[in-house]
Amino acid sequence: MRDAKHFGKAALDRLYRGQVEAGPGLLFLDFDEIICLSRPYGAYELFDAESQPIDLFEKLWHPPSKAVLLSIMEEHSPRVVITTSWLRLMERGGFVDLFSRTGLDSVAAALHEHWDAPTNAGKTRHDAIERWLFAHHASEPVIVLDDEISGTGLRGSKLDKLGRVVWCEAGVGLHEDHLPQVRQALAGDQS
Repeated sequence: MRDAKHFGKAALDRLYRGQVEAGPGLLFLDFDEIICLSRPYGAYELFDAESQPIDLFEKLWHPPSKAVLLSIMEEHSPRVVITTSWLRLMERGGFVDLFSRTGLDSVAAALHEHWDAPTNAGKTRHDAIERWLFAHHASEPVIVLDDEISGTGLRGSKLDKLGRVVWCEAGVGLHEDHLPQVRQALAGDQS
């Protein structure tokens, strides 16, 4: 078992000093403007059970963004922590089912034991992620996939300055040009 410097606040302090250990990292995953561009479908169609389109699960995720996420999962095997606002409407089982139905089985299988970092009322996405890291971080590499709209508090944060926030553009989403940053952040052994 690792000593206390590798868990919780001590691990978070090490992360902020740029020190992480090799091994599977953590991927904090938002959905909207990352893998779901709401073209043609988004959360509205997903959560309106009475009028879900027949092809919803085939077209919910933006294909190029989904392909990049699958590439990250295959290459790095990170454990996933969900940060999306969809957390207000779904529990873990719902996300597992959603990932399974939309071809993201590897994401479902990689959900961390502490799988969610919801943003509490009056707090920012950064607050939610930092609260999660304070409680559960174990010195592993970290990457955050987010956007300017919902990634409140992340711009200019320590995570951002360390290159651990991938900023996805609204209407574009996650794409191959983000992979070098993801690889660098999840490389580990940076101490």
